[in-house]
Amino acid sequence: MLAPRPTHGTAVPTPPVLPGAVGGVLGLPAGAVAVMVTWVYGGSPTTGLVLATAAAVTLGAMATTPGAIVAAVLSWACYDGFVVHSLGTIEAGRADLVALAVVVVAALAAHLVGVVTRHRDQRTSQQHARATRRRRHYAADELPDVQRRTRSTAR
Repeated sequence: MLAPRPTHGTAVPTPPVLPGAVGGVLGLPAGAVAVMVTWVYGGSPTTGLVLATAAAVTLGAMATTPGAIVAAVLSWACYDGFVVHSLGTIEAGRADLVALAVVVVAALAAHLVGVVTRHRDQRTSQQHARATRRRRHYAADELPDVQRRTRSTAR
């Protein structure tokens, strides 16, 4: 389907790579992988928080805003339930809520960076498309007419 080309200032940002709830749902397996890697490296809560944040940041950069938040919460839930506490017990103590805030803020920051990057890439591709549309193509043995525009020095 053809759509009119947006005019200057009305460009719509490119949609996220993971549309809808897909990015959020992937937070659970990403958090689970982060927990397993944390266990391999000794089960340190600091390592777990870093890996859960990395999982949330990765998904947050590619997901919608709600998807980034859900991915962050699910990654944090895996971290809190299996690294800090045992057997999937999620608690809401001060340290747990601080860790939740860290993971969510990092995911939202990554989401913002992803939106800005996608918008910049779209603008660059639109400018490139406009520039290539203005070009004229000539045959290899044909030279284009070159007209020089000179300003008159006399006023």
